[in-house]
Parts: sequence; C-alpha cells; structure tokens
Amino acid sequence: MASGRTHEIINLIALPPTYYLLSPNDDFSFLVGYLVGTFLLTPDNDLFHSRPIRRWKILKFIWYPYTKFSAHRGLSHIPILGTLIKLFYIGLIFSVLAFSLVFLLNFTGLYSFKFDLSFKEILFNPHLLSFVIGVIVAEFFHILTDMVYSSLKRLRLIR
Repeated sequence: MASGRTHEIINLIALPPTYYLLSPNDDFSFLVGYLVGTFLLTPDNDLFHSRPIRRWKILKFIWYPYTKFSAHRGLSHIPILGTLIKLFYIGLIFSVLAFSLVFLLNFTGLYSFKFDLSFKEILFNPHLLSFVIGVIVAEFFHILTDMVYSSLKRLRLIR
C-alpha cells in the first residue's frame, strides 16, 4: 500500500489536469473539497492512527467510532459510496453538535435561532455539490493509487 505522503503528492500532481478537464462551476468549493479529500477525509480515515486523522488534532476522537465500524480497505475504499458514508458520518456528528448548541442557546434565552432552509435546499446547493465532487475525485485518486501500487507489488516491480 502506498504511503500517506505518496497519496498526497499524487493527488496534488493530479489536481491541475483534473481541474482543467472537469472545469467545475464553483471553482472554490471544488478546490476546497479536493484538498479536504486529499488531507482530511481520505479512505484511510478507517485507521485511527492514520495521518489524516492526526490532522484533526483535538477533534480526532470523533473518528474513533468510525474506525471500529469500518475495516481498513472496506467500505471507505469503495469509490463514491465510501466518500458519501464519511460525509454523512461527519455531517451527522456536526449536526448533532450544532443542534445541541442551538437548543442550549434557545433554551437559556441567550440567543434565538430560526432556520429557513429546507433539507432539499441544503442538499442541492451548488456549492455543496461542487465540494462533494471535489472530495469524491480526490478519494478516487487515492483508491486508484492503492490499486496500482498493489498491482505493481504483486508483480514484484516494487517492494
């Protein structure tokens, strides 16, 4: 299996031609998604001591349950599905935290929040879609690198 640094270098080398070929509608969201997919939300988030999880610093504890649920090279290494599972997982964690904070602030009377957005408006937001596509593409290159590296290793072209 390729090292984390190898994945990151390959992803960064692949970014300019990928960006040029895809020419996303929302450049910034796509680029942020791609970089998040390269450095924070990789298929290796299923290993608790992986480099991407260490980058979460004090928030890395939120990935502990995910590492117990997902075996390495299991669901997280399935293109698109693995990405969506991770995004759903992290979205669920942050939604629970955000709604808890809103509830607490509303309950104590310190501040009053009202939500005007529907789930459909959030889900089909073009910025969010560009971000998700960026994460998916970055993870695709990670998985492709693993497949090529494993094939070369089987052929004994690398150690």
